Amino acid sequence: MPMLSFLHRGGLTGEERVDVHEYLRTVRPLTETLDREYAAWLEAGADGPGRLSRDRDPDAQHASVYLWRVGDAARDFVQRDPAKGAERYHEAMSLCLEARAAAADIFKESSGTGSHNNPSAKVNAANRKLVEADGFLACSRDALRELESRLAAR
Repeated sequence: MPMLSFLHRGGLTGEERVDVHEYLRTVRPLTETLDREYAAWLEAGADGPGRLSRDRDPDAQHASVYLWRVGDAARDFVQRDPAKGAERYHEAMSLCLEARAAAADIFKESSGTGSHNNPSAKVNAANRKLVEADGFLACSRDALRELESRLAAR
């Protein structure tokens, strides 16, 4: 065992561990807010998990409010540089937020008017984006658990 190996617990140096702790301390409130707003949007505008409905949100106001409420927090999260070791978590969560926003945008388009508008196709596309977002969320949670276990390694 190399001398000073205790500095690389969990594959992270002491400085990297401090950086990861600081990063997580900064982004956790953002992700909690983002997840809370997402849940509120789905509660108001979906018939079930990942099933947006024009019956529940005919003019896409809930989707619009969701985008307005998460804009700053999502931008702050995505534009923050991840600490070394947190890159996988940061990327997966960023992709999740991007897919959620795309779903809301597509759903908003479904309430538009005009001969070119195909509401059911857009609702279906928005729901596919929600499935994609859930996949990225699962990846981000796995990466976060892995990162937390690396931080806990002695």
